[in-house]
Amino acid sequence: MDLTLRYGARVKGGFDLRGPERIALVGRNGAGKTTLLRTIGGELEPLGGEARAHVPLRFLPQRLDVLDDELSVAENVARFAPDATNNRVRARLARFLFKGAKADQRAATLSGGERFRAALAALLLAEPAPQLLMLDEPTNNLDMASVRQLSTALESYEGALIVASHDLPFLESIGITRWLLLDGELKEFGDLAAITEFIESTKGADAEEEVEEAAAEVVDSSRITA
Repeated sequence: MDLTLRYGARVKGGFDLRGPERIALVGRNGAGKTTLLRTIGGELEPLGGEARAHVPLRFLPQRLDVLDDELSVAENVARFAPDATNNRVRARLARFLFKGAKADQRAATLSGGERFRAALAALLLAEPAPQLLMLDEPTNNLDMASVRQLSTALESYEGALIVASHDLPFLESIGITRWLLLDGELKEFGDLAAITEFIESTKGADAEEEVEEAAAEVVDSSRITA
């Protein structure tokens, strides 16, 4: 069955994700990566066809708007895990370097790296626990220390991952098992040299994909399930 997305290029091909696979999604700016993730996550309704996830999932977008700026870090996490005790929330947050007063800091006052860590903590500590986590350009605007913290946090995550990124060292550090190229169609990359060559060719491109929001193009894709 074809899937018609709201924005992006014309795409043919699809994929099934089964078990705790770790998939890297690469493609040139404007190829439709963000729109594809948002559709799988249920944030965008497809114009035709369906993209189904049969497990609890969470999506962390580039804009990090999963946080309520008026709430503290701890309060934001509690929104995603309403049955968790305050002690449990704080104990888990300490693993993301939010200890003591840091957990009471308002989201609006966080630095970029802190905001990312808080958003990731909220998603990973959510109830029910996500069995599929989707990240859109997660290392953009992060310093090296924050990237290392992200890699460490994902090491202990046991569910499936779909990560849209061109940050090859980061992708290698989190144990990617499948590489997909979105470039007119979804293609499997099996050769690391080819992946590296493609990623090198895209350097310098604008990492933000807001062009997807400005132009309503049709994406035709076969079955995409998780």
